[in-house]
Amino acid sequence: MDTAPGAGCPVCGDTGPRPSLFRIPSIPAHSCLLMDSREEALAVHAGSMDLVRCPTCGYLANRAFDEGLTGYSTRYEDSQAFSRTFVEYATQLARRWVEGWHLEGATVAEVGAGRGDFSRMLVAAGAGRVLAVDPTIDPERLGPAEGVEAVVRRVERAEDLPACDAVVMRHVLEHVDAPRVVLGALREALSDRPDAPVLVEVPDARRILAEGAFWDVYHEHCAYPTAETVRELFESCGFEVRAVSTVFHDQYLLVEATPTGTPRAASLDPGTLERLASESDGFATRVADEVERWRATVAAAAADGSQVVVWGAGSKGTAFLAALGELRSAVRNVIDVNPHVQGRFIAGTGHEIRGPEDLREHPADLVVVMNPVYLDEISADVARLSPGARVLALGR
Repeated sequence: MDTAPGAGCPVCGDTGPRPSLFRIPSIPAHSCLLMDSREEALAVHAGSMDLVRCPTCGYLANRAFDEGLTGYSTRYEDSQAFSRTFVEYATQLARRWVEGWHLEGATVAEVGAGRGDFSRMLVAAGAGRVLAVDPTIDPERLGPAEGVEAVVRRVERAEDLPACDAVVMRHVLEHVDAPRVVLGALREALSDRPDAPVLVEVPDARRILAEGAFWDVYHEHCAYPTAETVRELFESCGFEVRAVSTVFHDQYLLVEATPTGTPRAASLDPGTLERLASESDGFATRVADEVERWRATVAAAAADGSQVVVWGAGSKGTAFLAALGELRSAVRNVIDVNPHVQGRFIAGTGHEIRGPEDLREHPADLVVVMNPVYLDEISADVARLSPGARVLALGR
């Protein structure tokens, strides 16, 4: 995306200058790939980040994104379905969409289904049949899930979308460097189904910008939508946006749309663009402050001999450890509840990932939680497994 000289905005095509808002010269190209050894983790391909804002449509994107460095496969492990907190949220979301859009007994295509966790939840909420569409889905891991059918493919053209009554797409668009291609394919495929909703979840960049959340900036996230920019993206691709809402403690945006609009050029009004500029222009400074604060916290713990662990082996953990620089050696290891990542290693830094029970045998003095949404759940586990440990969370 926009790596070639003169390349334009992937949403509106504007070829004007887009000054850099934030740069990272070297970060892991993939933050959720399963690494079987420390050596493999340290040798992972490096990408870079150059966050820019389009002056016409406000779209925030990683200009340095290199699709050639990505490697989505069955080794890509980003399931959050082993957290009680997340399962409760996702179950409620599945029920909200099925009941709110009257999808009881309907056929739903989940594009970018990953491991199929949410597809199962949709069936449990009342959907008649869910087509779990993903080029990396593992039918063996999915197993005999009643009502769920694995469809191993990408959706880049209208004919790639199976016949369905609704489309669900969670945490896909931020990985897509040509979002108009994907949304255009969906719009064309559903052109004779004006009643078919397209229900989407993406991270909300507004919180990332406000918090200086460096732990939420990754090479493979080539797009950083806000409520305004994601609405404009959908409407310009020919969808009628029925609602955009903030959920999951302001971390995610939900977009609910129907294929009943008319495609047009994308642009935002000057007032909205000015507001987005004021929110994003100080991001690099806020990141620098947050990185320094957490480096100081880890350095102080290391100086008094404390055992430090990170809880959360996903993208946030990878980004956090990378940002620590030389202080990453002060972190003993990473804890994660997902059994599929335990015994593996963090891309870029080589930290070993262990299960929570490891804290019984190897207590920690400081546990740094990568997502404050899970703080209560993790604090209860730490109190049981490593009594007396101090628990801190990013974003707090």
